[in-house]
Amino acid sequence: MALGCVAGAFDPRGRMSAGAYRRFIVRTILSGAVLLCLGIWLGSLGARWAAILTIAALPAVGLVALAATARRLHDRDRSAGWLAVWVLAQALGFAPLDRFVDTQPLPVIGLLLAMLGYSVWFFLETVLRRGTPGPNRFGAAEE
Repeated sequence: MALGCVAGAFDPRGRMSAGAYRRFIVRTILSGAVLLCLGIWLGSLGARWAAILTIAALPAVGLVALAATARRLHDRDRSAGWLAVWVLAQALGFAPLDRFVDTQPLPVIGLLLAMLGYSVWFFLETVLRRGTPGPNRFGAAEE
């Protein structure tokens, strides 16, 4: 039973309502912060392997969050492909764009505005908007 619940957390199929997603995101952010702080604290006490194992749980939390976001997109009758675009927009934030600011300022500004615009749209779409009423191509609405 518990193993099925854990495996279900990684399953991107189905739908998740806006309210359930908001509660999930708050719990996920808090869980990630607790794990990070616990790992740092354990490391400061010299419990290196315990700290490494604690920090190693963070990618699993991230994968569960990605699966829940896919379910939330499904509730909006959107493909999880939109999640891949969001991941790309977030990854571009780590690009060394400062190297191009002096020589190519307009493309850098355009890219940053596009990244910001997509992130705002994605937030509105996943966190604030209601799901499609009734069944859609991803299944029945969550109650």
